[in-house]
Amino acid sequence: MSQAGRTTKVERTRPTSMKIATIIAGAVIFLLLAIPLAVQVITAFRGPFLPFGVSTAKWSVENFVTLWSLRDDFWAVLGSTAAFVGGSTVLSLLMAFGLAWVTVRTDAPLRRVISVLVVVPFIIPPIVKAQAYLLMLSPESGVLNQLLRLLPGDLVIDPYSFVTMTAIQALTNVTFPYLMIVPILTSMDGSLEESARVSGASWPKTLRRVTLPMLWPGLLGVAVLTFILGLGSLEVPLLFGQESGTSIFALKLWNLISAGAGELPQYGLAAAWGCVFLVITTIAFVIYLRATRNAERRASISGKGFRPTVMKLGPWKVPVMLAILVFVLLTAILPLFALLWSAITPYPIAFSFEALATQTQFGSFGAVLADPEFWASLGRTLVIAGGSATIACVAATVLAYGIARARRTGWTKAVDLFASSSVAIPAVIAGFAMFLTFMVINPVIPLAGTIVALILAYSYRVSIAYRAGYSATLQIRMELEEAALVSGASPLEGFRRIVAPLLMPTVFAVWIQMFVLGTNEFTLPAFLATPESRPLSVYMYAMISPRSAQLYQPDQGAAMALIFTLLVFAIGYGLQWAVSLFAIGRAKRRNPIPGVGTADVVPSAPPVAPDTRAVAAQDLEDRRQLARR
Repeated sequence: MSQAGRTTKVERTRPTSMKIATIIAGAVIFLLLAIPLAVQVITAFRGPFLPFGVSTAKWSVENFVTLWSLRDDFWAVLGSTAAFVGGSTVLSLLMAFGLAWVTVRTDAPLRRVISVLVVVPFIIPPIVKAQAYLLMLSPESGVLNQLLRLLPGDLVIDPYSFVTMTAIQALTNVTFPYLMIVPILTSMDGSLEESARVSGASWPKTLRRVTLPMLWPGLLGVAVLTFILGLGSLEVPLLFGQESGTSIFALKLWNLISAGAGELPQYGLAAAWGCVFLVITTIAFVIYLRATRNAERRASISGKGFRPTVMKLGPWKVPVMLAILVFVLLTAILPLFALLWSAITPYPIAFSFEALATQTQFGSFGAVLADPEFWASLGRTLVIAGGSATIACVAATVLAYGIARARRTGWTKAVDLFASSSVAIPAVIAGFAMFLTFMVINPVIPLAGTIVALILAYSYRVSIAYRAGYSATLQIRMELEEAALVSGASPLEGFRRIVAPLLMPTVFAVWIQMFVLGTNEFTLPAFLATPESRPLSVYMYAMISPRSAQLYQPDQGAAMALIFTLLVFAIGYGLQWAVSLFAIGRAKRRNPIPGVGTADVVPSAPPVAPDTRAVAAQDLEDRRQLARR
């Protein structure tokens, strides 16, 4: 073989800079997802020690044997968790589907306002919502129980009953399935329902035989994701379950590693619990993948004839609007009012105009703003949320581009599935796995209890950025990169100078979403944070929890919750506003609009067109002269 031939072959097989960047991004995501789960599995069989080199550590199934010996407790936790998560998922889906149906497929008034009000609870941090519901349902001073006492029958809601806890979990999670069901309903062709109605089918029969079968894959996916979200939530079980003594999986895991005085944490048994529930969520995720693999068969949008159907509510309009008013009262107005009332009263007291005039004060807000730990926790929250969102977006965007542009093989399909799998990992399992990982590697890499550990842990939601980056990459035609390669640019330079700017709006939008999720996060830092590294959500929980005797200040905790909610709202919408201005500025620079901010732009002269009226008049005069001759 000639020297030129060997050189060409070497250059062809040599990894390009873009391939190296893709491999690095894939390695980062592998370390974020696979290592903590592997450490959890090893801990279940070996204990929280380094996997090799410790003579006292033995491989065994002792933790699983112990788990089975406590099978009465095992089945109780399994049953309670299934009832709690399953019941809250069903309630959330029913409410979300009803709200989405009203705002998309009916002629209900104020549909845009309803859409905004349904999304508002999504901005409130989960630990703040849980605390607000606890205050709202207080038997003596809760505003909701006060309103219920005005009705006949002396109805009072027990905040610590299992049914109440399930309903609260459902109310806190409604916005997530609502945001996913709305586009599903929007993209469904209503002509199929009209055909069923013309054929004589009633609305219930049309819903059962036409609507639900068409929406089945999408609704199943929403149900699975809502179930996993509820399984990983710690906020409601932590505030309500400890008082009622109910054993929910997330609370069980928390209690096993948060041993009381005179007890040792049971890391191995907790890891065995985590493995069992990780298998359950994996099975649920596989069921979702199999159910949605032929979803294109139910596609109803075609190139022509697509039009959504608007259902006239008629006499049902008033009851529907009353139901929506009750929902907004329960999810936004009353919880925020309960927080405000708790913040301006020195101790729990029922609302009355006399108490409003004599017992209220606003000193708690000033105390919170003067608290240096509040500002330190807020600064740590911003650093952790911003750092984790940046790591996840950068690694996911590079890997998504590499996978989307690569040839479809078994390897690329496996990487694609692995990078998308973090959505199937409940937050409580991810938090516990990260806790074990940093504890195991701490003798070698001392990261346990640091802000860096929290940043890495928050980045495990990388699949959100990966799926968005993968879809955005597929929308960019490859001709642009091919033109750059023909012009002499390397693949990495083509990605950096052509593809990355086109992906930037999607990356910014995902970054903002992950940043807001990071500021609201409570479950992950509950396992990982120390007093030196805790974010604001954990510090706020210490203010409202009676178990933290030295920090317990319920009025300041409520004031902090309100300030925290306003800050998240301002930061989230402020970032979106800044990104919108940036996008508008880029669009103006690419396509200058005459007369808008560009005084030097000279309007172009109108195109020269033939004077058709003059030609027609000349033709008419010629005809008249010809007629006279």
